[in-house]
Amino acid sequence: MASDDAYLSFLNKANEDPSVGYPRDRPDPATQKVGGNGFKTRDEGVELPGPIAKALDKGDKFYVSDADEPFEGVALRYGKGGLPDEETFATLINHPNPSEAEIEISDPVNWDRNGDYTDLIDAVTEASEGKTVMVYRVVKDSVRVEYWVVSPSPDGKLLVGVRALAVES
Repeated sequence: MASDDAYLSFLNKANEDPSVGYPRDRPDPATQKVGGNGFKTRDEGVELPGPIAKALDKGDKFYVSDADEPFEGVALRYGKGGLPDEETFATLINHPNPSEAEIEISDPVNWDRNGDYTDLIDAVTEASEGKTVMVYRVVKDSVRVEYWVVSPSPDGKLLVGVRALAVES
């Protein structure tokens, strides 16, 4: 039989944080940057609009792909009023090479053909007070892409929405 000290050591080891010693792969809450190669989803000091924050509040919104990843809120300073073109969008999210970024823009209805993400599209529409919502598909590498469902804020100063990583093998 094990001694009390050995058993206590076993329990302490079992209750350690398993991520200790490994690089962070979850977003930094202040900037929503993931690791060293993640794109920026929020500018410092910019709050998520209420409808988007409420839709993401429970933490149960995931994009279904080969790796089910959670949606994150997007709130970026933009100030142009409308939606950005591909290169401008790449610059907003801190893409390392905006002029060569692989980005496609599509209509949310075409992106969400099965209606799986209607509540998130509705939250972005509500946050923008009915402005146009579009989906930006940003290629990260050969199997990973990000889907950004965004719209300009009512005052046109921000680009707001949600983002999720998809693994498409």
